[in-house]
Amino acid sequence: ILMSRTLLDDPNIGVLYLSRFANVDEFTLSATTASAPKDAQNAYKKGLDNAKKQKWADAERDLLKAVQVYPRYAVAWHELGRVYQQEQKLDDAARALNEAIRIDPKFASPYGQLAFLAAVQRKWDDVVAHSTQFIKLSPNVPADVYFYSAVAHYNLQQTDVARDHAREAATRDPQHRIPRAHHLLGVILAQTKEYS
Repeated sequence: ILMSRTLLDDPNIGVLYLSRFANVDEFTLSATTASAPKDAQNAYKKGLDNAKKQKWADAERDLLKAVQVYPRYAVAWHELGRVYQQEQKLDDAARALNEAIRIDPKFASPYGQLAFLAAVQRKWDDVVAHSTQFIKLSPNVPADVYFYSAVAHYNLQQTDVARDHAREAATRDPQHRIPRAHHLLGVILAQTKEYS
């Protein structure tokens, strides 16, 4: 309706009410996505399709094209990081994920992926930093982010936070897809003599 107005129309259009999206899956959204040109969007979609088929080399090629056409495409950088991770190119994965964060610091998903990469490399301070940022940005934190945070805090001997995050991971995992979260919680509770 706003696009059809001309300069001669009455500028008073009434009151507009804006509100935040509720229950939005933040970690799939970035403010930069809407600005991506068609060529970049098409390459991104092809990259996602190839990633779903586990054609990692093809996905890498397509996602690289997307970020070359539109270097500010944070979601494409994030997906490229995930593809690099699947290809065991961990340094490239970290670079791509950090680029997504540099472009859009409020885009939560790359922080979760970086927490995972840091956990694999046993960089506990980095796990804490990335998982904390993810938790701050998104109300829809998956159980695995809390689990990696719990492991990192446990290894840094921060037992109270480790226990709370392990408990949160277990709560957010009703299908028990992350049994290690329950195990870690049990270990922590036994160490703190919370036997009940």
